[in-house]
Amino acid sequence: MKTDNSFPIVLLANSAPMQPLDRDPGHQSLQKGVMCLANEERFTASFYSEPLTQYATGWTDGENLQALLDFIAPRVPVGRRFEFKAAVNSEAFLSEQDDLRGIGSEFKRVEYTGKSVLGKTDNRGLVYRLDLDEEGGGVLTEELIVARILQRLRRNQYRRAVTALLASVTTTTAKMWSSGASTPTEDVGDSMLAALKDSGLMPNRLLVDFQSWRYRQKGLAPQLTAGAIADYRNTVQEWGQLIGADQTMLSKAVYQTSSTAKSLITNAKVVAFVGQDAPSRDDPTNVKRFVTPVGDGDFRVFRQPIGSKFVDISVEYYDQVVGTATVGAQALTIS
Repeated sequence: MKTDNSFPIVLLANSAPMQPLDRDPGHQSLQKGVMCLANEERFTASFYSEPLTQYATGWTDGENLQALLDFIAPRVPVGRRFEFKAAVNSEAFLSEQDDLRGIGSEFKRVEYTGKSVLGKTDNRGLVYRLDLDEEGGGVLTEELIVARILQRLRRNQYRRAVTALLASVTTTTAKMWSSGASTPTEDVGDSMLAALKDSGLMPNRLLVDFQSWRYRQKGLAPQLTAGAIADYRNTVQEWGQLIGADQTMLSKAVYQTSSTAKSLITNAKVVAFVGQDAPSRDDPTNVKRFVTPVGDGDFRVFRQPIGSKFVDISVEYYDQVVGTATVGAQALTIS
């Protein structure tokens, strides 16, 4: 399947299980599972590429997709099957004036009422078939193929993270900034204040879409007041700090929507939400990316010769992007 003008990539298919010999239905299911696992282990042992996997581990993307992904959906290492607490995440911020144990008394008892949720990381990946005659000999190196696949996988992850973030938003408000009639700083500040009053949880991160940022700049540019001029000169990080966000990022990432068109992944949005670096499974972060590591990193690369003329380069990983809370998230749709 060819999906762009660069090179063909198709979804990484699961290995086909062997047909069981036993006719007992229960035993067949067990035997099929064992055989599938054996096939997977055999495939890993035969075609796992340590050099290409090491390259994938050290690879960095040029579009800042990794930083945006970690900003929205911070990484949480887990096994294939895991459990986490969904709301009420605001309980993580409860505080006591006095936690002193009285003489002869027990400590104050606290409870967390969040719902326990079971989850499982999904096996995802892409494969590229390299034609040794047409593309070999330095035309396309295997490292370049791995880099392009990783870039595409990161874009997929980021799109899922944005979708999960927008799904966790409790209120979305439309604002027009390009005309200069509204005040972007006050609009976002009021949105964050509304989140605080609504949930008791103050958003600490701002994701600003580049289209929204340009609308803001266009609205401020014609205004000749000292406040508008000063605000126009602010970077996106300075603007976020002025409003009260601890961290702010500008999203410029796009994806191909047709053969000739591209769209911004964040689609004219400014989103205030709760996030933190290196979160646990149960802290008040709106979106988390549960990851099952493979070896020394999150990605594993396979190199499988196909006949005498082709080599399949496959990159796989395990993750699950989950919206774990809806408290403290607000969004503005900008025009």
